[in-house]
Amino acid sequence: MKKLLTILMALSLIIGITACSGGEKSTATLDTFIKSYTDAGVKVDAKEKPVFAMIGAKDGVIFYMDEQKTAIYEYSSEKELKKNKEDNGLIKDWPSNGRFLLETKNQKAIDIFNGVK
Repeated sequence: MKKLLTILMALSLIIGITACSGGEKSTATLDTFIKSYTDAGVKVDAKEKPVFAMIGAKDGVIFYMDEQKTAIYEYSSEKELKKNKEDNGLIKDWPSNGRFLLETKNQKAIDIFNGVK
C-alpha cells in the first residue's frame, strides 16, 4: 500500500510540474508582425528580405520607418534565437519577442514589435 501511495504521489507531482511549466507559447508568425506594422500605417513589402542567414535566422523582412532601417528576423525556436544572441555580440542587445528578433533604433518600431502577442 505504501508503494502504491508513493507512486501515486510521484505521478501527481510530475503531472503538476509539467502542467505548470508549459507556459503560454506565442503563436505569432512573421505575417503577424508584418500585419501589426501595416495596421500602424507602415508600408511593408513581405518580399523584401534581409540577409537573415548571416545571423542564423531562417527568414526575415526588411522595411523602413521614418527613413530608418527596420528588420525582423525569424528563428526556428526561442532556444535557437537565445543561442544565437549569446554567440553573436552584434545582436545580443536587439529586442526579441518569442522566436523573432528586431533590428532597429526606431522606438515606434520597437513598441509595435513588443506589442505583438
